[in-house]
Amino acid sequence: MRHQALTNGSDGPVERTVQLVGDSTFAVSLPKSWAVEQDLEPGMSMYLYPHEDRLVAAPDTASTQDRTVTIDASTVTDEVVLCRIDAAYEAGFDRITVTNLEGTDSGCRRAIERTTSRRIGLTVQEASGECLTIANVLAASDVSLPQTIAQERQLLAEMYTDAITALVTGDEELAERVIARDDDIDRLSTFVSRGFHRGLENVHEIEQLGTDRVAAFREYRVAQSLERIADHAARIATIATRQTAPPDGPVADRLEPIAAAVREVLESALEGDAETAYERAGAVEQRLDEFDQYLYDGAETNAYQYGVVIGRLRQTTTDGRLIADTMTEAMFTDRDTINRRSQP
Repeated sequence: MRHQALTNGSDGPVERTVQLVGDSTFAVSLPKSWAVEQDLEPGMSMYLYPHEDRLVAAPDTASTQDRTVTIDASTVTDEVVLCRIDAAYEAGFDRITVTNLEGTDSGCRRAIERTTSRRIGLTVQEASGECLTIANVLAASDVSLPQTIAQERQLLAEMYTDAITALVTGDEELAERVIARDDDIDRLSTFVSRGFHRGLENVHEIEQLGTDRVAAFREYRVAQSLERIADHAARIATIATRQTAPPDGPVADRLEPIAAAVREVLESALEGDAETAYERAGAVEQRLDEFDQYLYDGAETNAYQYGVVIGRLRQTTTDGRLIADTMTEAMFTDRDTINRRSQP
């Protein structure tokens, strides 16, 4: 892209000269007309964020500007209103105002309030007969994307183990608890997505979340995979509530070690040991094929439902591969960074 002057209104890259002022200060001059257009003023604080291939300068005002959006409830169905609230939250908006609620029934308002309560950091700030305003009350400095991922991992590990236990033992109460915990994983995953999107918009935000943009993208992808795996675990738990009886001895004896092997794939991938994750995934996929054939040839009463379990375990293994892919990409990214820094 061609370098153009700051003063001509172009958004393209420009070249400025770093000047030495005195004996200990560097300075970069900005044309006054351009600086005014960017709402810069003398004495305004600027924050400099060093990245591997760039230096980002951001005014303090960037971190204090609320992002707002309005949703007109009179033009769409109640379901679409809820979907738009979720989308606005995930996109990183600070205030979401739903208008023209007077034409909807009370169920819509209650559904909005339930949706709000299920999202981390959201609360109903203002409410009237015709509109409702939802606001984010959680500062970015109060949370951490890496810690959120760690929490999601811990919750998922318990959820997956309990889903298999409920299936093998026929514990319907445990299965119901697993299904309920799927919403907790969704909350955490959506929160990571929100942090990632806000970090794309505001360089201050990503710094306060305890990560950087490359790492945030990696955490976003991992969170999406963990959410899918939680869905698989919930589905397995659902089978536990529908089977006529726990699996017989031969089926359980085959199912439990395969499920444990799938868990090992996930553990290796999440620890960044992609090579081991790939190796374990290949081995477990073969065992799943053999188990599938065993059910097909046998006379197990719940063979079809256990076939669904096999499908979910297979998809969980695939998601483990995706996490390993993400971790591998991160390794190469870090290696490139090291190489760049080592160059004279």
